[in-house]
Amino acid sequence: MKSCPITYKIVDQNIIRIVASEVSALGIFFIIYPNFAILALLLYDFFVRMLGYEKVSPLYNLARVISKLFGVKKDKIDAGPKEFALKIGFLFALLSVAIFLLNQMFATVAVIAMLTACALLEALFNYCIGCKIYMLLKKLKLF
Repeated sequence: MKSCPITYKIVDQNIIRIVASEVSALGIFFIIYPNFAILALLLYDFFVRMLGYEKVSPLYNLARVISKLFGVKKDKIDAGPKEFALKIGFLFALLSVAIFLLNQMFATVAVIAMLTACALLEALFNYCIGCKIYMLLKKLKLF
């Protein structure tokens, strides 16, 4: 049984996919050149978007500019699945910062690699891991 969270709030799926591309690029950059500033940027950006403050999100604003620059058409969808995935992304970013502060670089890179893989799936194939996790949690009756 396929089931995703529904909010009846509409978002532009293409903007979200561009943001996922940006998250992927930052994740890859961190894996090659570990730097706390990248983690801080990811954490900040996930946090403000999760709270609904897209207007102060550097990645969201850059995605809007890229979308307009390349004339990307809007693809409106329900925000529920994307908001759930955003919360999971925030948890990955928070975990990566905490592990980095504990000076555990290998574990930090592993967490960022997982975040990057999820973001790449969204960006390249419109495949949302958040929906799969949500369905698993529902099946386990945790939601």
